[in-house]
Amino acid sequence: MKSDLEQYSGKIIFALLSATLLIGFYFNEDSAGSGGFIADFENTWAYVEVLKESIFVLPWGDNHYVGHTPLHFIILSKIYILIDDKYLIRLIFCIISILMPLLFYVCLKINYPNVNKNNLLVLASLVFLFPSFRAGAIWGANHITALFFFLLFLVYYLKWIRELNFKKLTLNIYLQTIFLALAVYSRQYYALIFVYCMYVYFRKFDLLNFLKLSLFVSILTIPGFLLIYFDPYLVTTTWDAKFHNSFLINSSILSFYLIPIFFIILFTSKEKLSIKKNQQLLLFLISIIIILFLSFFYEYNHKIGGGYFLKLSYLITNTNILFLITSAVGVMLLLNLMLEDKHSILLIFLLILGFSAHYIFQKYFEPMFFFILFLMIKSSFTKAFLNDMKNIYFLFFYLSIYLTTAIVNDLFQITKQI
Repeated sequence: MKSDLEQYSGKIIFALLSATLLIGFYFNEDSAGSGGFIADFENTWAYVEVLKESIFVLPWGDNHYVGHTPLHFIILSKIYILIDDKYLIRLIFCIISILMPLLFYVCLKINYPNVNKNNLLVLASLVFLFPSFRAGAIWGANHITALFFFLLFLVYYLKWIRELNFKKLTLNIYLQTIFLALAVYSRQYYALIFVYCMYVYFRKFDLLNFLKLSLFVSILTIPGFLLIYFDPYLVTTTWDAKFHNSFLINSSILSFYLIPIFFIILFTSKEKLSIKKNQQLLLFLISIIIILFLSFFYEYNHKIGGGYFLKLSYLITNTNILFLITSAVGVMLLLNLMLEDKHSILLIFLLILGFSAHYIFQKYFEPMFFFILFLMIKSSFTKAFLNDMKNIYFLFFYLSIYLTTAIVNDLFQITKQI
């Protein structure tokens, strides 16, 4: 029989980590961006004030310059009408953000009905250790609002995907598309997820139902096309066609989240995996060839973004050697996912190549990719990982180090000196 501590460890960890978020709020923590989230909040507040008077104001205006879709700021402006205090609005936003790991937990229970619920709650609580989640929750960032809508989409998506009958367009389907549209209108890069979902709907439904759903989705996109027509800056902010840079950087960033999960299972798990250990060497050799080829064309200013491993590479070696190694590891692990779940190939390529910009930040993927990995991609690795609480505690330790180094970097501006 389990001890009380072991039995209630999920609730204890959730309570303690949620308390650290409130402590971070008290100290104005911005562990993810060295002041970036603070600047974003302050610089976009003028837009919130304008929206307070009318919602029909474009993000890129005369006295405000917001490069994101406006739903998040419209919501803040309506709260601002009721509560005329920026600090109090931030506090309310932070408290509500504590619900996000719980919403993630609901999704995990749907997706892994046979896994110990305590394991799932501990994993969901680890969201509190992601610097970008913490800073976004503390500083009222739009990516938090988008993540809420994304998780609400996933609640209905996961229930639907487990059904055996896909012949009818139920209310569930319409709610999926509505919540995902709201995520896009909070942060435009969720349109990439919409592309993948349309592919899934095309596979699951017959042609007539797919066309009906496409018509409904087209109606949902009308406000978006109007926004782009009148405010084209929304799709041209930082776009860059150098996909080789994006491939290398995004593979490295995604490897940061995949490494602790895959390598624990590869070297410790006794469960049967879809891809054998001796196949991993071949995948790694293929990855090295890809990365070496792309590295000849690589050109990126490492002083602006690039992810944790790029910064660490220059801090340790003053070169991009470590960064390229993590890119190769990332490609290898992503190939694992694609081989296990062939339908995830489109989703993974959208993530790698869709975030193509002059500068790429780790916060774009955090904790969005964490949710996608455990909820949208079928993998024997994630299932094996969740079955043993020791694995989750190791990830707890890994992310705690990540958060600690992020806070230290925010205090001493270490990466600014590279």
